[in-house]
Amino acid sequence: MQSNETIQQFMKLLEENNRQGQAQDLSLLMFYMDGMTRQFEAVSQELQEVRQQLAQAQESPAKKAIGRMVEALGHKVEKVREALDDLRERITDCAKNAVENFKEAGVTALDKAVSAIGVKNVLESLQEKISGMIADTKQNIEKVESIGHELRSVGGHLKNAGRTLTGKETQTVDGGQEGRFQSVVLAPMRTTQKLLSGMNNATLAAIGGMESLELSAEAAREARAERQAEKKPSIRQALAEKRAEAAAQPAPAPDKEHKAPEAAL
Repeated sequence: MQSNETIQQFMKLLEENNRQGQAQDLSLLMFYMDGMTRQFEAVSQELQEVRQQLAQAQESPAKKAIGRMVEALGHKVEKVREALDDLRERITDCAKNAVENFKEAGVTALDKAVSAIGVKNVLESLQEKISGMIADTKQNIEKVESIGHELRSVGGHLKNAGRTLTGKETQTVDGGQEGRFQSVVLAPMRTTQKLLSGMNNATLAAIGGMESLELSAEAAREARAERQAEKKPSIRQALAEKRAEAAAQPAPAPDKEHKAPEAAL
């Protein structure tokens, strides 16, 4: 995003008009968003790996169940990615408006652009969605682990039945280690969980950083409003000042050449 010409112009205007803090906060936001984009690509690759492993597996209820889990998670990932793209587009539009309106509105255009982005609210919504995906992924991993454990336990009991029939010693059935199919499916799912956890932590950090951006924009707007109020007193204040000036002036002296009719008599 920082290579975008409009963004560069907007950042330059912020820095040239005593808004270096806002420029720095926006730079950190764009750094976060670029990192999130790369993380989403990594998550998508891990989910694709699960799909490929499922495609090679034999048809079974377990395969269908895992496939539904992956598709549901993939759908949620795309929704969050779209929200991130919307934020990117919103920032670009606000920067464009600020650059176009700066000549007429001055720094007002810059502060309005920063306030219009609504970064904190968007990031909080993203964080909530990512947190939900982490919970879903954790639950899915547990389901896959349980499915594999049950399948291996059933297989173990069948083998013990055969051993009993042939007079051989039975073995303890505990589900054993993960089978190849389960391992190749769980590996990318566990990686996905780690990636989402990192994305969640990055989003929480970004929320904290963006609070200062919105606060600084609001402080700048209020300071500008106070200065304008000082320069342009209200009509009521102006009338009050005129009345006070009139009351302070001495009354005019009576005209000696023009006597009242009663005095002439």
